Amino acid sequence: MTVTKTRYQDLCHSLEEARKRSRDYRSDCVFFASQFVRQLTEWLGGPKDMVTFEAVAGARQGDGPVQPEEAIFLDEDTYFHMGLRFRLAGDKATDEIRLHVRFKKLERLYVVNLFGHEDFELAEPTPTALEPVFQELYVSLKRHYEDGLRLFLDKRGQNLHWPFTAQRQSEIAGG
Repeated sequence: MTVTKTRYQDLCHSLEEARKRSRDYRSDCVFFASQFVRQLTEWLGGPKDMVTFEAVAGARQGDGPVQPEEAIFLDEDTYFHMGLRFRLAGDKATDEIRLHVRFKKLERLYVVNLFGHEDFELAEPTPTALEPVFQELYVSLKRHYEDGLRLFLDKRGQNLHWPFTAQRQSEIAGG
């Protein structure tokens, strides 16, 4: 005896499959975000809490450190967006820098977008695959601190990935 599905039942089944694919996709992206931050912290050789997640939209925006599940959101541009906060602390100086990262998974490939224009494609979130992304972040942070004031004074501060402003100079100088 063959039981035939109605079109309605077929649509309900399609809905359930779509939900499962969406949950799986989000789960993969939460895993990616977690690996990204863990491996970045290890690559930089900093303390475990050096890089934390922050929500860049939604109810938790502005709440400070959150879990990766709360920090990422899927936007209309088809990318997941996540906020990261870098905390640096030397002998006499401390600073925090916020970064907005976009990424998505296309079949078996992750695409990471930094600063709105640098795209990196990687098959897995491994230390080797993430090395160029981490190198770009590191070079950009170094340039911010080493050249930021000079570029700001020359009115070329827009050439930095992290804006250097009079307020930023005051924060770095300690008030």
